[in-house]
Amino acid sequence: MILSDTYTIFWREMKRYRKSRSGILIRLIQPAIWIIVIGNTFASTRPLIQSVGFSGSYIEFMAPGVIMLTAIFTSIFGGVNTLWDRRYGFMNKALTSPISRTSIALGKMLAISLISALQSSLILGIALALGVGIANMLSIIPIMFIVIAFSLGFSGISVIVAATSKSQETFWGVINFLGMPLFMLSPALFPLELLPHWLAFIARLNPVTYSVLLIRQIMTGTAQLSSVALEIGVICGFVAVMVGIASYVFTREVNKPF
Repeated sequence: MILSDTYTIFWREMKRYRKSRSGILIRLIQPAIWIIVIGNTFASTRPLIQSVGFSGSYIEFMAPGVIMLTAIFTSIFGGVNTLWDRRYGFMNKALTSPISRTSIALGKMLAISLISALQSSLILGIALALGVGIANMLSIIPIMFIVIAFSLGFSGISVIVAATSKSQETFWGVINFLGMPLFMLSPALFPLELLPHWLAFIARLNPVTYSVLLIRQIMTGTAQLSSVALEIGVICGFVAVMVGIASYVFTREVNKPF
């Protein structure tokens, strides 16, 4: 029953996404601007990133970061649908049905993570069109799996904030506070080796860091077993913790007045 209920909520969220064509375009604008404008603006920093062992161009360096930027904002904004469901009565109807509250949370998180992967794949396509190289085109498959897993964890954060927020203003305030700092405190735009030691230490506590590093290694064909194992372990741990907390918080808070 849990699997069936989760799939029902998942499919409803996917149908909602399919009807939101303008939303798809809007969510693509910011990362597309980042990879086109920022990638060319800082093209002259190539010697700087080469000094820490990266042999490609700056746009190739930042492409994995922009892919993760798309994943971050698509997944972390996805919880707004929970607010709409609570405001317009769908959540009350769902709660009076036999469906489990955990299934509602899981269905929403799975849909958000898949949508995030779809959006990120479009950004990856833009990057390839701009000349970003990739060691093996088949590596796009594990990259998408990484994005889905990472987005599942971040969708958990979004669901937690949506379930505990008493207003849309609170939701957007918390989400905007979390999204960009987590992106900036990662090696998405500059190598960790170039950051001050205290800032690099904070960046290593950020799960975004390990996702960016893993995708960059896969795209450049420089992945090593020890580093990949660490990065996958951190991502899986992050996802497991966030999904567990999100399911618990959603189940506890969703009955409260909005």
